[in-house]
Parts: sequence; structure tokens; C-alpha cells
Amino acid sequence: MPISASGVGSGIDINSIVTQLMAVERKPLERLKTDQSSLQSSISAYGKVASAVSTFQDAVRALARSDKWQIYQASSSNSSSVSATATSNANEGNYALTVSQLAKSAQLASGTYTDETTVVGTGTLEISVGSIDSVTGAFTLQPGRSLVSVNVGDGSLKSIRNAINSANAGVTASIVNTGSGSRLVLTAKDTGAQNAIQITTTDSDGSNTNAAGLSRLAFIPSASAGSGKNLDSLQTAQDALFSVNGISASSPSNTARGIVEGITFNLLAETATAVSVSITKDAAAIQKSVGGLISAYNDLQKLIKDQTKFVEGAKTQSPLQGDNAAISILQRLRSTAFGQFSGQAGDFSRLSDVGVSVQTDGNLALDQTKWNAANNDPAKLARLFSSEGTTGNPNSLGFAKRLDALASEWLGTSGSITSRTDGLNRSIRSNQRNQEALENRLTQREARLRAQYQSMDSKVAGLQSLGTSVSQQLSALQQSLQNRN
Repeated sequence: MPISASGVGSGIDINSIVTQLMAVERKPLERLKTDQSSLQSSISAYGKVASAVSTFQDAVRALARSDKWQIYQASSSNSSSVSATATSNANEGNYALTVSQLAKSAQLASGTYTDETTVVGTGTLEISVGSIDSVTGAFTLQPGRSLVSVNVGDGSLKSIRNAINSANAGVTASIVNTGSGSRLVLTAKDTGAQNAIQITTTDSDGSNTNAAGLSRLAFIPSASAGSGKNLDSLQTAQDALFSVNGISASSPSNTARGIVEGITFNLLAETATAVSVSITKDAAAIQKSVGGLISAYNDLQKLIKDQTKFVEGAKTQSPLQGDNAAISILQRLRSTAFGQFSGQAGDFSRLSDVGVSVQTDGNLALDQTKWNAANNDPAKLARLFSSEGTTGNPNSLGFAKRLDALASEWLGTSGSITSRTDGLNRSIRSNQRNQEALENRLTQREARLRAQYQSMDSKVAGLQSLGTSVSQQLSALQQSLQNRN
């Protein structure tokens, strides 16, 4: 490849000339790059707006459904004996609970063996979970359950434990080191009288009920000790027994559900006297949700204002300055929040009626005095936010419902945020294509300019060489004439 030195023949700085010419011709490309940066800033800003709208919608939905207003708290006069929780189905009230018996799980233990490697016997254990008749000892399999056969492998205490735990028989097994040896302990996974344990065996020694071999782990409640009832009963399966406002009740678990609708009583200890459990509306939780809505509203409004504001004299403006879609979101947010509610006779008509009022900076704030007064009529308060509305009357829709619908509209596939973001992305792709096409043209233009200037330089160099040759010939001719004279 020949080495070229631009401007050698003419003395002109061709590189400088071409660079300056191309700098002028690259101006449109620089504008495209500036436009692309602005488009990307706008997309980033819309991403922030979408995130803020989503956060706002989450806060709104905490108040948009009527059941969100049914928040109750439970208090107990003796929480170490009885506690409670309440769902939206509960009702306010007071309940006196007396616990006479806690629910327990069945627990059986084997005799003592030297260690966990000691062989008890080989064969199969048949484990059943069900109820035991308190008089006859007759065992009834729990409805929906079936007998589970367990092959005990080599018959060691450890092997038996592992086999039972792998069988999913509703029973767990463990080995307890007593200090003088090891015992196998079997515990029902669930509490309650219907979770008693029966164990029969198919012993390899041919005798399935005696106190030898694998049959030493048999436990047939109706049998005699040493003849099929060979495990020690450490704890009997039993239901919890208690009374609620003097009415007797039972539960297979110490977590008693369904006794009173919407309330779960946690029975922790037997009681000598009644424990008072009070269910009341959790006004603090509801106010917290309203506070969350106010905070999210203010954050969203501030973000849009910051992204759309005009800064006089600034070299660069906010990324969404003059963006009609963003400005429209802010306007609709405000007009919706400051609208009117038309519910039942005597209902609150505006958010400001319950203390949610606009400040001079456009933010919302909660007037505690008004809010406390509105809390005296929780049904009206709930309707103001969560009313489902009536057909043909948009003002009958609760404010949280309206704001939730508005956020869904903005974030939807054809919503203003999604549509605007899609449009900006299309503009970026178009801009990128224009940049690539212009880059190609500029590369070709620069190559042509350099070729033209280099051609000119070569011609000038040729002319200079010819001029030099002519000058030399003229000088030689003049000298020759002088010599003749």
C-alpha cells in the first residue's frame, strides 16, 4: 500500500481542511445524537412515572375493596393463656373463654435398648391413625386415611426410625438417649382425639403380639400389656375442650377456627377462670392505609412536576417538559382526587370532608381532627373510598376505586404511559437508523474529499515539477547564450 503525505505537492494542509469541512457536515449527526439522548431521558423519566403509578396503585388498592375496611384487632386479658386473631368476616364483640383441656398429640415409646444399632426384630409395621373408644379401646381408622405398611429393613432401632419417617404415615419417629440406653419414641404429627396411633406387626419370628422381636413395637389399644399393647403411652391423643361465653366447644387443634366466624382462638394454657377476648375495629391500621395513599399520591405528583417543569435560563430542561401525556396524568390525578362522591343520603361527599385535604403546594395532608370525627361513622367512611357505585352515576364510585381504575388505564397496554413509551422507543429506533445512514454518507463524503484533494495535490506537484524543469532549461539556455558572446 503506497504511503501518501497529504499536501506534499501543494503545501496545503489537506488534513486540516478535510477535518474542518467534515466537522460542518457532521452537525446534523450531532443533532441526531442529542435528540437520541433526549429521547432516552424521556423514556427513563416515563419509567420512573410508571413505577410511581404502580406504587400509588398498590396504596390505593389497600382501600379500594370493602373488606379492606374490615380490619379488626384482638386483645386478651391473659394473652399467655388465650390469644386471638380476626379476619374481615369477624364482628366486634367480647368473648369469655375458659380452657379446661388443651389438644395433645399421641406419643408412644418403646422399651430401652443398648443403642440405636440394637436389632429389635425384622418384618413389617402396620401404622394406622384414628380414634380410640375410651371404654372398649376399639380403634377406628380416621376417615380418608389408610393403613401404612413399613418395612423395617435390618430391624435396628435406627433403621426402624428412618423407615417410619420415610413412610408418610402421619407419625414421626425419634430416638431418645436416656443415659442408660436408647428408646424409640413415636409421635402423631397432628393433635386431636382422631389422631391416636395403632401399630400392628408382621413379625419375622411368627408371633405378632408377644413381647419379643419386632412385635415389641406393637400397640393395639384394645389388647393387653405384653400381648399386643407393648409400647408405653407417654401422651394420649385428645381434643382441646373449652367454652365460649358459657357454650362448650372442642377443637382437634389448639388453634381453634370456626367456633366464632372470622375469629381464630389460640389456646395456650388451661385456665381456672375465664379469659376475656375483645374484638374491635383496628382504626390505626385503616389510618395507616390512608396515610400510605396520601404519601404515594404526593410522591407521584412531585415526580411528575419535577419531570415536566420548565427551568428558565437552563441549558437543559426537564426530560418531560412540555410532554402533554405526562401533564395530562398530573391533571387527571388531581381532578379525580378532588372530585365529588354521590353515595347514600348523608354520606361524605369529598375527601376533604374526612380530613384528606389539599395543601398550597398541591400535596395531600390528613387533618387528624376531621379524620377522628369521620371514624365515628366507619360505614360512611368505607363507602367514600370503596363504594362499587351504580350504573350511570360515575360519582357514586368510591375514590379509591376511581384512582385504581385511573392507574390501570395509565399502565394498560393501550394506556398513556405505555403508548408514550412505545412511541419514544420507535423514535429512538428511527433516530438510530438515521444516524447509521448519515454515518455511512459522511464516511463516503470524507473519502471523496480526501481523494479529490490528493488528486489536486498530485497535479500541483506535477505542475511544480514541470515549472522547475522549464526554469532549469531556460537558465541553461541563457547560460549557453552568454557563453557564445
